Amino acid sequence: MPTFKIIFALGFSLVARVKGSDQSILENTFIVKLSQHSELSHLDDRSPDHHELFHKRATDASLNYTIRHTYDAPGTYVGLSIQVYSGHSQDSIQAQLSTISGVEDVTPVFRITLPDPTLANSTIMADPSLVFNDATDIHAAPVPKADANLGSALQMGGVDKLHALGIKGKGIKVGIIDTGVDYRHPALGAGFGPGHKIAGGYSFLGDDGTHANSSDPLVTCLSAGHGTHVAGIIGMDPLGETQGYNVTGVAPEAELYMYRVFDCSQSGGSDDILAAMLRAEADGVDVVSMSLGIGQELPSGNDPLTEVTAKLHEAGIAVIVAAGNSATWSKFATQMYSEGMPSELPGAIAVGAIANKNFPLVWTVVDSKGSVIPYASLWPIEYPEGADLYMIDDGCNREQWDNAVAMLTDEGKLNSTVIGFRVTDLCRPADARSCCTITAPVYMMGMYSETSVPYYVDYDVPSSGYFGTAHFAAVSANDSLILLAGYEAAGGYGSYKLFFNDSSYSSPPQFVGGQMDWYSSFGPVWLNYTMKPQLSAPGGHTLSTWPLGPLGGYTILSGTSMATPYVSGSYALVKSQFPDLSVDDILALLQTNSKPVKWVWDESMLSATVQQGAGLVNPYDAIMSKTRVSPGQLLVTDNTHDTYGEETFVIENKANSPKTYSLSHEAAPFMFYQPAFREPNQLPKYGSVLFETSSVQVAAGASVHVTFTIVPPDDVDASRNPVFGGYIKVKSDDEILSVPYAGAAYSVFNTDYIHYDRNSPLPRVSYTLPNGETTIDTNILVVNSSMAYKSSISRDQYTRSYRVDVLPADTAIKPNKYGFDKTVQHDYVISKTGPKSSIFGFPSYGTIANATGLIQPGTTIWPSGTGVTATAPDGTVYSPGVGDYRWFVSVLRWGGDENVLEDHDTWLGPIVRLVDGAV
Repeated sequence: MPTFKIIFALGFSLVARVKGSDQSILENTFIVKLSQHSELSHLDDRSPDHHELFHKRATDASLNYTIRHTYDAPGTYVGLSIQVYSGHSQDSIQAQLSTISGVEDVTPVFRITLPDPTLANSTIMADPSLVFNDATDIHAAPVPKADANLGSALQMGGVDKLHALGIKGKGIKVGIIDTGVDYRHPALGAGFGPGHKIAGGYSFLGDDGTHANSSDPLVTCLSAGHGTHVAGIIGMDPLGETQGYNVTGVAPEAELYMYRVFDCSQSGGSDDILAAMLRAEADGVDVVSMSLGIGQELPSGNDPLTEVTAKLHEAGIAVIVAAGNSATWSKFATQMYSEGMPSELPGAIAVGAIANKNFPLVWTVVDSKGSVIPYASLWPIEYPEGADLYMIDDGCNREQWDNAVAMLTDEGKLNSTVIGFRVTDLCRPADARSCCTITAPVYMMGMYSETSVPYYVDYDVPSSGYFGTAHFAAVSANDSLILLAGYEAAGGYGSYKLFFNDSSYSSPPQFVGGQMDWYSSFGPVWLNYTMKPQLSAPGGHTLSTWPLGPLGGYTILSGTSMATPYVSGSYALVKSQFPDLSVDDILALLQTNSKPVKWVWDESMLSATVQQGAGLVNPYDAIMSKTRVSPGQLLVTDNTHDTYGEETFVIENKANSPKTYSLSHEAAPFMFYQPAFREPNQLPKYGSVLFETSSVQVAAGASVHVTFTIVPPDDVDASRNPVFGGYIKVKSDDEILSVPYAGAAYSVFNTDYIHYDRNSPLPRVSYTLPNGETTIDTNILVVNSSMAYKSSISRDQYTRSYRVDVLPADTAIKPNKYGFDKTVQHDYVISKTGPKSSIFGFPSYGTIANATGLIQPGTTIWPSGTGVTATAPDGTVYSPGVGDYRWFVSVLRWGGDENVLEDHDTWLGPIVRLVDGAV
């Protein structure tokens, strides 16, 4: 394995993804859901057509719009998407649409993206002008060395063993919602339609973004090569020894259906996804694979994608979605809740990415000193007579690139010189794309410098077309030292050459191979802690098909985009053997037979379950297993207001003889939502499991229920919203299955919602004295009507109801916490004003703060005022007058009843005595 030297440690405290950016909304564009119920009104005495009725009523309402999509899938979704031309605001148009009779719901259309925009080997910046409409051939087949292994990703999941048994997904239809496909590719069947590998599909967008309804999903622009790459991961065929690469898809005998929802600029809308999902259902697919994301979290409620995903799930169609590439390489950064939509949807199977065990393609070059230096590249550089090397100081400096290209062009050596630059933690290959502002060099080489990041030790080769037509090669950190030493010793440019005469490749192991890749987004689902991703698969440095043309018809990409089709293909393999199993049954088979992987920063620990889900998917074990455990994942939470972590699963013995299973626990790390400065985001703090029995015997063909309790780690700070996880192991003589779990590392219902600080009076009420000083008292606070008050309270948890009431000082209410010594007796000054309302059946003068809806944790400064004031139920703000009062804080616990006192975290403050005159 390669080694790397830690020079320095970088740590960032990054904020989780921002939800709710208006930039993600397509202006004045909406999905309109129509009622599927019959109406008494008719058009021309015919049975009512819901779309015609809408158009008539919209015309009557003077709405000017164009139709983007019409959805007509009774039982699943009926409606349309439209763009409205109006001078009114987005909200007012949405409100107007909602008032039209027959309209059930109106949702904005969101922009969609490929989840790879920050990766060096992403296609997001590929030049849309690279279009090869007439290309029919691909690169000649290179020669493998003895250690070449293009099948390492398949071997990681046991897929190669299934192929050896003839299990290749035959009879299963896989729908792919993506950028389209170059089905001319011979590895993808070199054709389209029934009888071909790409058996069907549809295009909802043209190359230029124009909405189109075409039965042809062909793409020839490299910027939309993503779908061709995804299709290859699922179903490509090896091409033998004459052209291309001998690399195989996960389910090469499955029928593929491609639905194009991106143009050549990689733009599209959520309404396009909806149209594609409905089309896939109509085409009878078994699984929908979506390597895409939406930039904004969809609104709560019956949004279309949530609804249709659930409908497809009910119909037995798996919806498998990339978790996203929003994580970072830093072990100190906030990572949780970085997963994207629509992978968060309840009916979707979210997928994380694991680094390939081997980098697929590494060649060798001999330098002027006779040193043999490996380099990674999609194809070998062919220059046996020797190319010059010209090094620039800063690969991210556009002026240096321009000067180098201009100089070499003037010398007539641009086509015979490799331009090299140092790849550092701060200047990755993606950052060097500004090289091409004048003329693209023919050859580029990234020299990897010493790094502190384990993920950066391995080669990184941008996708074909990322640097235009330039040929990019990468040299590892250790080998770069040899090359640069030779370059300097020879006298640099003009005195040093690289002789490229090796056209055979090897596939060396990667430093982080088999571990979660750095970009793979973390879960869990916001607020309910459901585990996402649910599965992980090889997604880093994946070799697959690419649109045909002079760049060769293949490329290497990384991302959860690549892991998702691997899982989709795995699902197809299992479905082909168990066609009667439900989506949940197949998911449970895949999850319980997956293999948890270690954390790259500390291999003494597993990666957190909210990073990897069940772990590395293994369809071979899923198919061959004689044991089934369900469900395939567990959510650790409050079972009731009084119990936490009580879990049950079922073990079914499918063997022909009895089996004895032992039960054990393997803990995964603990995570805080916001790590402290220099605190690793995964910590060796573990929960435990209390089993009723350590082993169970299950007769042949029988099943048993196993109950146990999952206990969170001790002494956790619930105010930092921690999560924990692990795996329940089910072992027999010949099998090991595991059930992943995740959840809040505390009872969300029973924890403190109001932040209490023993070192300072929090919560607190304070008044400003006439001399300007602030007074805080936990006994009696004597104030007059001219004195200004303020108060501060911190909430540690999300809540849906928060209020502060003014109560009589002698109230009989029993709070959770007191802001005073309740053993001290007082002679109360009773107000002459009677309470005007009540809270939980106790008299109240009204509120000084009252909020509902989703309320975030944080500090609230109570409304400013003077004396003692309250808001009556009719909205009147008044002072109850001279007397003794207490402020009462109530925060609704998650899952609690707003009308039940015990379902709130409550605090009762000291006496506030309002008097006339000076204090």
